Amino acid sequence: MTTDRRAAHPEGAIGRADAPGMPAGCEELAGIAARFGGALERFFRKRVFDESEAEDLVQEVFCRLAARAGSHRIQNPEAYVFQVAANLLRDRARTDLSQREAKQRLVLGRRDDRDEISPERVVLGRERIDLVRHALNELPERTRAIFVLHRFEGLKYREIARRLGISASLVEKHIMDAIGHLRLRLGLE
Repeated sequence: MTTDRRAAHPEGAIGRADAPGMPAGCEELAGIAARFGGALERFFRKRVFDESEAEDLVQEVFCRLAARAGSHRIQNPEAYVFQVAANLLRDRARTDLSQREAKQRLVLGRRDDRDEISPERVVLGRERIDLVRHALNELPERTRAIFVLHRFEGLKYREIARRLGISASLVEKHIMDAIGHLRLRLGLE
């Protein structure tokens, strides 16, 4: 009495060592899949508590085995398969831990940003704004107007040039002068 391995193994040909055209290394893999597929699934279900994830992990074990198929014969298939399965669980645990830690750092980073808005920070910010305002007021009127149109109104050099009836290169010169003056007054040089 012979049994059809396809009937015992829902994936079909993966459990058949006699599939036509199957490379030699794959015959061994097919035999291992037929022999340990169910045990691997039970192994994973006890550890991941999600049926679809357990099935994915079983497939991943066989993908890893297929990647090394034909390199050398497995002496103790059961030990080897379950070692691959344990390594896979460890890899997943490390990945999950890394992702959780990254999310936690992201959340903590956002909290830290909110915590940094202290009364001292507000006062320092207002003082800095006052410095910028005074530095801008020290600029010649035309340079200040061009700088404000570009930086605060968002106009491009050509738009400013057209509006004021000057060249775009002269607009650029005024903006560079304003930036230089602000850097000097704010101690950025």
